[in-house]
Parts: sequence; structure tokens; C-alpha cells
Amino acid sequence: MARPRTAWRARAGAALCAVTLALATACAAGGGREGPPGGVMLVLADSFPTTHPVSREGARFFMERVGELTGGRVRFEYFPSEQLGAAEDFVSLARSGVVDVAMVSPGYVASQLPLSGVADLPGMSSTSCRGSLAVESLLAEGGVLHEVEFAPDGLRPLLVGVIPGYEVMTGGGRAVTEPADVAGLQLRSSGGAIDRTVRMLGAAPVAMPVTEMYEAISRGTVDGTVLGPMSALPYRLDEAATHSTEGAQLGSFTITYSIGTQAWDELPADLQAALAQAGRDTTRHLCRAIDDENAGSREELAAGGMRFHTLTPEEQQRWQEAVAPVREQWVADMERLGLPGRAVLDAMLAALRELPEDPR
Repeated sequence: MARPRTAWRARAGAALCAVTLALATACAAGGGREGPPGGVMLVLADSFPTTHPVSREGARFFMERVGELTGGRVRFEYFPSEQLGAAEDFVSLARSGVVDVAMVSPGYVASQLPLSGVADLPGMSSTSCRGSLAVESLLAEGGVLHEVEFAPDGLRPLLVGVIPGYEVMTGGGRAVTEPADVAGLQLRSSGGAIDRTVRMLGAAPVAMPVTEMYEAISRGTVDGTVLGPMSALPYRLDEAATHSTEGAQLGSFTITYSIGTQAWDELPADLQAALAQAGRDTTRHLCRAIDDENAGSREELAAGGMRFHTLTPEEQQRWQEAVAPVREQWVADMERLGLPGRAVLDAMLAALRELPEDPR
């Protein structure tokens, strides 16, 4: 069973109220978020610790690039590690203006952005750069995900990152080598498409904050997780999980940093152009960093004691066959909701076909 989240949500809610009050007080006192002369100050929030590669190579790189392109006219207040609220709250926080730029991940807000998790489906892309650039085209103005989901939700994506290579990581000395080994397990999941994949394998996805994952695996509250090496390392899962598959390619995790439409509309055209350019630059920088970090993190996890079972081609084929129905199931579920699931999947696959194998 998943651990109760009531106390955690209460703590997060209290923190959010305190920070929101502080921001509101500052705005009342100064007539708005005070920025440099002739410029603006934007609030950026995400869920990652500052040691996470997405924080370093995504959020921080973006903020620095914006500063370069605007000559310092745009500056940021950065709130990492869910200081302003839970990851699933970032859509409403950006839309309401509590934050200006927020990490919006479809896996965390599948009920609000169900189509935007298309890149998280199993087997989509083995590299971040292919996945990220394909999704970028769907999120651009005029792209299907921008027009159908982000714009109606009051959001404008600035940059995107896809963390590929999600594998089954288990604790308690339990090794997983075949899809059948997963049946009956309870696995912490990031939600969205990964939940579907976990269920397809006969396991139960468990929702919990990523910060609780280490303790939950260590204590046996869950049997493990489905995660990429890059995201496992900052939480030192090599100390909690004992085994991992390598080569199952069970899905990815899509991240965007998106600005609220109201905040975007208040910016002059030249600053809008600078933020858009910085976002494109960061998408490319981040995808290269993710691909490098995934490989390096795998080695560090192994050095820390995690045992990787590298799948043979025959084993990989069995894993791919086991999760193959997830895509069509996802399309059918989207269509039942009146959403263009087939069109979005086709657009994603077409975007991938147009990219070279290594678009770095």
C-alpha cells in the first residue's frame, strides 16, 4: 500500500500558503515583483533538488541563458524542491500567477494534460535528444499538444526535456529479469503512461513523492520503482534498491518548463523572443546532458552496489512484447474521452521519423 500523503500535503500546503503570502505582500508593497531597471523579475519553481541534472542543466541553464539574451533585464527567483507546492499543483500555480514559470510534467498531471504524456509511452525513444526534439515540435505554437492542451490550460511551454531509459529497480535482493517477475509487485511510479506500463506488467503502481521513495524501498513499503538511472542517482537509490534491469525501455518522463499565459502576455515582444530562444537553446543543451548523465549515473549506481541485469536481445524482445499493447490501450482510452489520441500518437511517431538517429 502507498503511504498516506495527508501529512505531506499539509506540510506542502502550509509552505505554499506562507510563500504565497510573502509574494503577495511584496507585490502589495512594491506594486509588482521588482526587477532590474527596465526589466522584470520572474518566479520559477520546480520539484527537483538543486543537485538533480534537470535543475543544473535545465532550470539554471535556462535562467542564465535568458540573462545573457536580455542583458540582465530578466531575472529569476528560483524555488526548487517543491518549495512552492507539490509537482501536481504547478499547472494551477502557473495559471493563477503564483509562479510565472513552472515545471509541468504530464506524468504528474495526467488528468489535466493526458495527451502530453505520449512521449512517456514504452519504446518511444532510447535517447533524450530524439524524444525531446520530437515533443518540442508538438508543443510549439500550432503543434497539436500546444493547441489542444497547453494553450487551453493557460500555459505556454518554453523548454522540454525527456528522460528516457526507465527500468525496473527493486529492493530486498529481488532480481527482475523477465516481465513475469514483475507480476504482483508494488512499484513506485511517476504516474501517467508509466502507470499504464506497470499495470500491463501485472504490478501495482504506487503514487508517492519522489522524496519518500528511498525510505519506502528501504523499508519494503514498496518493492521498487520504475525509473531512469539519472533520476535514481540524486536520491541514492543504490543504497535502497539492489537490482535493476538494463534495456527494458519501459518508458520515459517528459518535463516542460512552462510560463503562464498571463505572465507571457505582460512581457514586451523582445523579452518574449528572448525567453523563447533561451527555451530552444536549453532543450538542446538539456537533452545532451540527460543522455550523458544517464550513462554516467548508471556507472555510479553500479559502483554503489546496484546490480544491473543487461537484457539479451531475446529478453528485450519479450519485454517489448509484454508492454506493446500499452500504446493502443492509451489511444483507445484517449478516444473514449473524446481526445485525439490517434492523431497525437501519429504526430509523435512522424516527428521521430523525421529526426536523425543522433540529433545531438
